Amino acid sequence: MLELVEFGTLNGQSALGKGISNITTNGNYNQSALTGATSSLGNASGSAESTTIETNNSTYTETEDGKVSISYRGFENPWGNTWTMLGGIMVSGNSAVNGGIPYICNDYNYAYTTLTNNYESAGFSLANANGWVAAFGYGAVKYDWLLMPAEVGGTANSSLPVGDNGWFDVNLSGIRMVAHGGSWSFEDSNGPFYYACDKQPNDTNYKSYGARLMFIPTKNAAYNANIAKWQTEMNIGG
Repeated sequence: MLELVEFGTLNGQSALGKGISNITTNGNYNQSALTGATSSLGNASGSAESTTIETNNSTYTETEDGKVSISYRGFENPWGNTWTMLGGIMVSGNSAVNGGIPYICNDYNYAYTTLTNNYESAGFSLANANGWVAAFGYGAVKYDWLLMPAEVGGTANSSLPVGDNGWFDVNLSGIRMVAHGGSWSFEDSNGPFYYACDKQPNDTNYKSYGARLMFIPTKNAAYNANIAKWQTEMNIGG
């Protein structure tokens, strides 16, 4: 949300940079970049001067846009380079809800193969085809921040209105995991709203997929007090 406000556009690549999106894939090896290329930026946004790519135990250096790491306020490669598997979200369908309904975990007890009672419906269906994102879904007010694709195609393209792509299972039956951001070779498709919502929970054949570590703070008295103060200032629930 901060990125959208700061840049004033849904198209992250046009605002910040392509990221590692234009590396020609050889189909056999992981070709992601080594972490840390943007460390000299600190918490500033921008692009690395150069980035080291590793392929089949050999490395080489890239310096051009589309082949170097980017950072958003210290968050390296928010899109491109390697797909990020998302914890705490799954997509479920019964063949009658298009590409499925996103379900959000309301605590940190994630499940990936069955829809447990700590997952809540986002209240809308995802797109029922692959393509350029045309519109986001809106359902439960609680999840109005989700910004996941409900429509693709039409007049949407690699620039407008979002500029990112999406993958979905048509008339989804079953449960799928969600990956985000794209990887090293998906070019203009990559971006902050590029979602792949068609990942089988038990499939491990994903050389271009990874995840990020997440810090979960201890919910002590100070934590709860700060959250309550923030909710009051934001007028949440009031």
